[in-house]
Amino acid sequence: MSIARPLLSLSAFVLSMIMLPAAQASCKRIYNGYNVLDSYSAQIPFGRVNLTSTYLQPVGVPMGSVVVSAGSAPGLTAETVLWECDPADANDLYEVFATNGDDRVGGYWEIGNGKGTTVNDGLPNYYATWFPYVAVKLTHLNSGLPFTRYWQESKISQYDTVGTKIQIKAKHLSLVQADLARVSSLPPTSGAGSNYCGGMAASSGSGTYSYTCTQPNGYIQFRGGGIKSDVVGSDSNTNFIFWGAYNGVGFGMRAAASISYTATCVARNTTPVVTFTPVTASELNQGHTREADFTINLECSDTASSGTATNQTALGIQVAYASYVKAQQLNLLTSGAGVRYLVSNGYGTDPSVATGVGISLRNSSTGTAMNFLGWSATGTGASGGWYPVKAGASIAGSSASGYTNYVQTITAILSTLPGLKATPGKVDATAYVLVKVQ
Repeated sequence: MSIARPLLSLSAFVLSMIMLPAAQASCKRIYNGYNVLDSYSAQIPFGRVNLTSTYLQPVGVPMGSVVVSAGSAPGLTAETVLWECDPADANDLYEVFATNGDDRVGGYWEIGNGKGTTVNDGLPNYYATWFPYVAVKLTHLNSGLPFTRYWQESKISQYDTVGTKIQIKAKHLSLVQADLARVSSLPPTSGAGSNYCGGMAASSGSGTYSYTCTQPNGYIQFRGGGIKSDVVGSDSNTNFIFWGAYNGVGFGMRAAASISYTATCVARNTTPVVTFTPVTASELNQGHTREADFTINLECSDTASSGTATNQTALGIQVAYASYVKAQQLNLLTSGAGVRYLVSNGYGTDPSVATGVGISLRNSSTGTAMNFLGWSATGTGASGGWYPVKAGASIAGSSASGYTNYVQTITAILSTLPGLKATPGKVDATAYVLVKVQ
């Protein structure tokens, strides 16, 4: 019996491999600066921060508020092109932002919310700074999200198109609002990934002590088109690949803030709503005005000095940031960066809001016309919106030994803006009372 053996046939074959080039990034970094590095960060210009007794300034009291743009960083302007992308990337462009989470006083310790301490002050998203008992909260204004140690993202929807390319400029990154508050604790000396600056600024003394720590308080980086960026949700304490790629902009208090411990005053409360009697646009255009008084209740240390010179305490009434931007557009700023008129929320964008009208101020007791404070750190004196805190104030008794209460009465005046005609609509404006050692 014969057994047929299967015929094993081997056919030669050719394995063909085509080596494809690696995928190319469709976005590229254009600006060759180093704005993620410490000394190239955008400064957060709080100016002078003054801590006094916890009686006047209890834990949680606001110590300052400013708005910062990426375009203010060294070497940048609003029009500096940072990244360039293909049009196909338009729906995949993001800002990614977090605190400087690997540093003890840069954004590791959320000290306001009890991290690193046994005391929770109930101030979420306030992180320890190099100033003792002062914490900072950063807010990404385009998204409204507070900075945390964990990377978050916000889509970039504004950019310029030049030829066949998308250009992301410094002006297209979100403004960052920075707010300071008093906290009850100091950050631990260990536990963070870095303690680069070591120690803290002076916690007492008669001098003014500069913020010499160069560590940024937060960063914005770019994600899209192959640019190296950190994973959203990851901890900036251990995730910072953007830094080595110089991808982004840092924001820090370095050299733009100082702290002192001078006797001062505080605003305890103010009239919450100021209401004008109704007036027609026609009446305003004929030169009529409407006036309404409001009061500010102050409490001062008996050793505080009232004035606008160095080490004196001054009062200012600050316009809301959106109103400040509109005032710039309407040429309503003073030579000293103050604001002559407060305009309504939604001015020029909300059709229900009156245009051509604004609010000015006068000290009711002295008759002195007053400017509003703007949002520039350079304003000083009356031109900048600062006035002696006790000027025209009346004494209203005392509630504690060594301290005196005062009442300031200010008149708000509704009128047409210079060179403009009033249009019918509502007026709904916002301002804030600030008391600060100069």
